[in-house]
Amino acid sequence: MNRAEKRRQQKTAKKAARKSPNKHSIDSHQALRVAIQYHSAGRLSDAEKIYQQILQADPNQPDALHFLGVIAHQVSNYDSAVGLIKKAIDIKPDYAEAHYNLGNTLKALGKLDEAVVSYNKAIAIKPDFAVAHYNLGAALQTLGKLDEAVACYNNALSIKPDYVETHYNLGNTLLSLGKLDEAIDSYNTAISLKPDYAEAHFNLGNALKTHGKLDEAIANYNIALAIKPDYAEAYNNRGNALKALDKLEEAIDSYNKALANNPDYAEAHNNLGNAFTNLGKIDEAVANFSKAIAIKPDFAEAHRHMANAKNYSEYDEDIRSMEKNYNNLEINDEQRMHLAFGLGKAFEDLQQYEKAFDYFFEGNALIRKADRYSIEEDIVFFNKIRETLNASFFAAHQQTGYVGETPPIFILGMPRSGTSLVEQILASHPRVYGAGELETFGNIIFGYFQNREGVEFPNTISLADRDDFARAGIEYTQGARKTSQVNQFVTDKMPNNFKFIGLIKLILPDAKVIHCQRDPADTCLSLFKNYFLKQHKYSHDLKELGQYYNLYKDLMEHWHKVLPGFIHDVQYEDMIGDQAQQTRALLDFCGLEWDDACLDFHKSDRPVATASAAQVRRPIYNSSVQLWKKYEKQLAPLLETL
Repeated sequence: MNRAEKRRQQKTAKKAARKSPNKHSIDSHQALRVAIQYHSAGRLSDAEKIYQQILQADPNQPDALHFLGVIAHQVSNYDSAVGLIKKAIDIKPDYAEAHYNLGNTLKALGKLDEAVVSYNKAIAIKPDFAVAHYNLGAALQTLGKLDEAVACYNNALSIKPDYVETHYNLGNTLLSLGKLDEAIDSYNTAISLKPDYAEAHFNLGNALKTHGKLDEAIANYNIALAIKPDYAEAYNNRGNALKALDKLEEAIDSYNKALANNPDYAEAHNNLGNAFTNLGKIDEAVANFSKAIAIKPDFAEAHRHMANAKNYSEYDEDIRSMEKNYNNLEINDEQRMHLAFGLGKAFEDLQQYEKAFDYFFEGNALIRKADRYSIEEDIVFFNKIRETLNASFFAAHQQTGYVGETPPIFILGMPRSGTSLVEQILASHPRVYGAGELETFGNIIFGYFQNREGVEFPNTISLADRDDFARAGIEYTQGARKTSQVNQFVTDKMPNNFKFIGLIKLILPDAKVIHCQRDPADTCLSLFKNYFLKQHKYSHDLKELGQYYNLYKDLMEHWHKVLPGFIHDVQYEDMIGDQAQQTRALLDFCGLEWDDACLDFHKSDRPVATASAAQVRRPIYNSSVQLWKKYEKQLAPLLETL
């Protein structure tokens, strides 16, 4: 707009404002048009003056009231905005845009339920109001009404298919619902419409990471960072993906770059601490957990990580800080849960066992409160496994599966039974690569033997043919060997694979299966006192924990009976008592020559990403043997069941 045009509009506005009240309707319309132009150009002060002049002439002019309310919203004067826009609606009840902007202001005030009402009124008046559908979806998303939010976003897209922000927010909502494939599609659509949309690349990375597609996730984090080089959250989440791939040095570099862009990023300090823990660099880990807590004193998860990394010898400031947070009535259940496990660990270190157990009990109760579990489904499943994979089945299915150059080594058993120790011993051998807890075998099983033809797993195994077993074996071997050398033995330390030993025999007949076992009460106690939020759901109630252990014990007896000689048992207490002899037997079973490095397993710098990350950095110790006796009274429901 040139200067002459601006002067002409100003003169028109002033002239309109000077007109007598009985002529205000036409002149107000002209002035309103000028004011809206100023408003659109961001000249809020000039627009506001004209809106005020219009209202002096006609106090009930709804557009001037509405737009004056919009300006009040823009300068964060929300209460004034609500009053002005409501007055406009009183005068003009079918004013869709006013209902919409009232919704925006109520949303800014945190009055989401009222905002939803306003957006719905706007849509009832003007059904094709795409931005109202979008903002209604955003309000419902914030309220946690995710399915309703998805419906609103889809309504907006049916009106305006190229609405980039709607595709993006739809992706976010679908991701929160766990609908990963649909979320990925939404992010990809947003990116196709706006290739430099850094946030869409970032959240696409998050969806791909959750989906287990880590390399693709990292690629998208990198694109987000190329667009937005100071994107601290992208560096942090890229670090998480790299850590999941055991690329810990690269993960640490990424976390440090996040912190270079945002030094007060508590979550990045916490994640950096976890990476150092996995590398056995405990001092560096503790330093970063301390920084996270200094920035965010109520960071409950960092407190728990700190407690697991440290060995407490005195009642110190860290424990006092955890107690203070735990006793804060305003924290939520999730925060209290992290703190309970942290305090339990701290007081166990101080040998205050009764106090420690009270915290462990509370932490487990909070998990169980949020995630219900019934042992009945597991009873049915374990029974079906035994019934399907019986002696007759194996007699009829000999010489199946795939045999590779070096047999895979499965280390399995109940969690907390010594699987990490055994893997660390084996992985210290120069010919062995410790791959950690791989989800590969479980994913392949449910890929090849999922429910079909009206038959449920594990009965579907009976429908498989020799080619199915061989293909599954090849796919597993390729997946497990992604980061190892061709001639290396690879260990898979997923404890829950004990349920699938029969399938291991069918798919990988030359596999080495090492079964780790430990005193039942010590095993169950260790499960109960460690934080497992989504895994091992049976472990949060002492009676059900005992029942699950009995299911495991019966199944292992079954495997030994139908597959004699296929499984090598390692007793944790025997390994503690005579490491050299037990290690020699272990290596002999795997077909490996003796190597002294296996006795110095604690000196290995390989990453360990389990709850035992700190313990396996120490030489063999026996302080946890018969630990259950310190809690014998409290463990009564478990001991009776066992």
